[in-house]
Parts: sequence; structure tokens; C-alpha cells
Amino acid sequence: MECNVSNIITLDKTIEVTRKLHEAFAYVSEFSRIEQWDPAVASASKLSTGTPSVGSRYQINMKAGFSLYYEIIEFEANKRLLMTVDSKLFTAVEEIIFTTTDTGTKVRYIANFNFPAPIAIISRLNPAVMDRVGNTALEGLRKALEDNFTAPKASKVLAVADKLILPGVWRFTRLGYTNSRKRWHALSAYMYDRHAVITGATSGIGLAAAKQLAELGAELTLVVRDKNKAQQVVRELIEQTGNTRINIEVADMSLMKDVHGLAGRLLKAGKPVDILINNAGALFNPRQQTTEGLEQSFALLLLGPYILTERLHPLLAKSESARVVNVLSGGMYSQKIQVNDLQSQRGKYSGSTAYARAKRGLIILTEEWAKRWQGDDISVNAMHPGWVDTPGVVNALPEFYKVTKCMLRTPEQGADTITWLAAAKEASQVSGKFWLDREQHPSHLSKRTVESAAQRKQLLVELEKLEKTTAATKPKPRIKATS
Repeated sequence: MECNVSNIITLDKTIEVTRKLHEAFAYVSEFSRIEQWDPAVASASKLSTGTPSVGSRYQINMKAGFSLYYEIIEFEANKRLLMTVDSKLFTAVEEIIFTTTDTGTKVRYIANFNFPAPIAIISRLNPAVMDRVGNTALEGLRKALEDNFTAPKASKVLAVADKLILPGVWRFTRLGYTNSRKRWHALSAYMYDRHAVITGATSGIGLAAAKQLAELGAELTLVVRDKNKAQQVVRELIEQTGNTRINIEVADMSLMKDVHGLAGRLLKAGKPVDILINNAGALFNPRQQTTEGLEQSFALLLLGPYILTERLHPLLAKSESARVVNVLSGGMYSQKIQVNDLQSQRGKYSGSTAYARAKRGLIILTEEWAKRWQGDDISVNAMHPGWVDTPGVVNALPEFYKVTKCMLRTPEQGADTITWLAAAKEASQVSGKFWLDREQHPSHLSKRTVESAAQRKQLLVELEKLEKTTAATKPKPRIKATS
């Protein structure tokens, strides 16, 4: 540390990492990510829109109880950032310089702090304090850029809490999210060379995941039902993130002719699918059938994802380290797959039960694909977003929403594990698991929901049969909903 005139105190620190320069710059230049690597930061947000550039502004909330306001005033891509900092305690000018080395990248951080005289005097009398602050932050950045984290292993404590229900169910709330994120590692993935296909991406957690992946630089293909709504969503995502590589594919995931058509178009285009996120979903009451004669929940939540994923396997296999992320629900814990009644034709219909059974089927597929495609370098995982405040919850579960509204997560919080499974380097190390808040959870809480090997095989046979028959089936006249 070097002390200059009067109230100016300078920090000058350097780290070297094995990360490629353009990847290091892409991560650091989106300065709201500082909360991932500086332990003194409580939270950070971007106040402006678009990609980082001159004029980009950020609010950094410190754990010490005050906020810093950053603005980029000079920006040289892959070379240098110069930012002003304003706060109640001090002002500063910070410069971050990036240079290529034989083994990776050198990152130099230079900060000139302008403190009020009393604080400056104290800082000069205790130089080790400022030095330690700089070292801690840069060490955090070094770890983030090296990205040598390991995936969390299954926890016996979490498994026991889940099985006892009450100790585990609070994790579905925003409090569970807040508690879990204390243990997270930085997400410094470089996604500019990755292509993600996302179903149900115009609202809720699907839209939140799309935005998060767009911010990481990924090329997106959004699978939507309403083209006009999707076009508006794309305009907003481009304005918010600056990412212009966002495509639209129109398909109703509950109509197999649409699913087959979508798969056919993507296969014809031939672009590798690095990430497939099966997110589209809804809860239906009363029982409804599609124009193809399929029960709506089964069609949308299980058969549609099955056909799309199976047919896109060649494009997933073309990718380097492909990911499939299936979005499930904690409701599946209450149900066992009913292979002899996949379309809920027996007994009194319950939309919640049909939904949960379809999600139970999707975790079975997750485990089967993980085993079958291990040699293709495709990781397949499922996740639970927790209890999230989305239009779907408001419309489908109004009573649940009234009771839990104060505890519900934001769509961004619910989508975080989708993005982590799709992007994090360590997430590719595991496959066939069920995740909540970047932590492994059991796929069953009771033996009564565990299917037999014969039932699992029968499910796969039935789905494969329907994949073949729906490929050439013409829509049937629409059947009225029954209770």
C-alpha cells in the first residue's frame, strides 16, 4: 500500500489466473458480480441496462451497512475498466487492467480512495487494514476466475430434514434460498459460445432463467406459444442485457405435432444444443384434453419434454459437455408414477395430483437419460425452484398463494439453480440428481413413491410408443373438459 497526499490512499494489487483474457474480462466487467467474489459485499445490482460500457452504473451494498455507487467512465474491451465510486464515507477512482500472460491473464486493481481527514489519518495509522481488504477481495476474484470448484455432494442432514417434512419444507421459501446462498461459489462461466433452448420462457422462472443466461452471454432459443408476446419479451431482454442473440421458436409443448415440428426444425438447422431446459408447465383444473386427445398435464409436463429431449439427442451429443435441466416440483414427493393411468382417466381427477405424477415421471426420465447418455458427455439433472411468486401460482393455486405470499421467492431466486445447472463448470460433474438451491436433495421421501424396475421400464415403453404414434397423428376433434 502506498500513501499519497492528504486524504488519498492508494491500493495497487495484482493477481494472475489461468483463465483466458476475454473470459476474465467478460466476468469482471459486469461489475454487479462483485458480490460473488468480495466477501465484504452483501449484494450488488446494476442500475443501468445493456452490456457493460461507458455509463454503466452499479449499486454495491456493503455488509458494513453503507452503499457504494459505481459508474464506468472509461471502457476498453479486454483491456481496461476505469470507474468512479461515490458513497457517504469516501469517493474513489478504481482501475482494473487486464493483460495476457503465458499461462492466462494478469488482473491489476488500482484504487485511489479519497477519505475525509479523520478516516484517512486512521487508515494511515493502520495500513494493514486496507491492505487486508484488498487482498481478501482479490483472493476471492482469483478463486472465482480459476473456477476449480467441486459440485456439492448429497447431504445426510438435508435428506433427513426433507424426510421429516417440516424441517425441510421451509427451504422452499425465500428464507431457504437466503440460507443456502451463503454456501455458494462464484459463477464465472463464459457462455458466449453456448446455445440454450428454453421452453416456457416468456414468464415466471423460465423468463428469469432466460435473462440470467442472456446476461452470461449465451445464445438463446426461446420456445413459446404466443409469438407476439415472445417478440416483446425478446425486445425487453435485448434492452436489459445487451444480448442480441435471442431466437424464437413457436410451439405448444402440449401438442405433439408442435413438439415434433420444433424438433425437426432444430435438427434441420443442425446447431448444437449445449443446454436444453424443459421448463414449460401449468396446472389444470378440471381435467382437460388436447386436440390430440391427450390429457393436458401428461402432454405438457411429461410426454412433450420426453419427445423433445429424445429427438434433440443428436444435437446435444454434438455439444461439448451438454446439459439437460428438467424443472420439477416438490409436489412430486407426494406421488408415485401410475404407469397404468398416465393420463389420469381413473377415479376423481385432481390437477395437483396429475401435475405431481407427471413431475414424478420426469425425475425418472432424468435418471434414465443420465445413465444412458453418460458416454455422450451429456449431464441430465432436475431441479425444484422452491415456492415462487409467479402468475402460474397465482392463477392455479389462489388459496396457497394467499397463505404463502409473504414467504414466496422471486422468479430470479427460483431460476437460480436452473442457471447454475446450465452454466456452472462443477455442475457438469454430476448427472441424474435432484437439486434445490444448488444442493442435492433426495428424489423420494418415502418408499411408497418408489417405482419398481418393471414400472420404470413400462413408463419408458409407453412414452416411446407415443413418440412414434404422435409423429404422424393428425389432431382429433377437441373433447370437452370433464370433472
